[in-house]
Amino acid sequence: MTAEPVLEVIASGELGPVQRRQILALCSAAYDEDFSAYLEMLGPATHLLLHAGGELVSHGAWVERELRAGGFDTLRSAYVEAIATLPARQGRGHGSRVLSRMIPLLAGYDIAVLSPSVEGFYRRLGWEAWQGPLSFRSPEGVEVATPEERVMIHRLPRTPAALDLHASLSVDWRPLEVW
Repeated sequence: MTAEPVLEVIASGELGPVQRRQILALCSAAYDEDFSAYLEMLGPATHLLLHAGGELVSHGAWVERELRAGGFDTLRSAYVEAIATLPARQGRGHGSRVLSRMIPLLAGYDIAVLSPSVEGFYRRLGWEAWQGPLSFRSPEGVEVATPEERVMIHRLPRTPAALDLHASLSVDWRPLEVW
């Protein structure tokens, strides 16, 4: 009998060196690039670690970011990052399990947001593609359009009912990847 995968929720400040190395190795393998800089960019994040057979097989994290959507005041968002599964373990539902278990943990936020690598994967889990123009606010306070970016949202209990997917959506600048 195979043991059920185990999900661990842990703040980045509580990650030990072994866990950091495991996350880095998993994400680097899944994204086929050195993930060191991106892991550092996450800063204070909450991580979900999915272990199967004693091995870290899938990871996801979120950070808090402020978004401005259409005519709404700032929305407190859970910005989802680094959804990754070991390449040899992909296609077995591990990434879906991480995302599905993550959503209830985000209920205190106004909205969940991510920049998808594969939209279809997220769409089948309830994520919606943002249709309106995207931008970021530079450190100098200037709005800079990002027409090449794609963003998806997941509505949470606190998401405004009148949120329009065709409105503008803006986020504050950050290094490496704005969205």
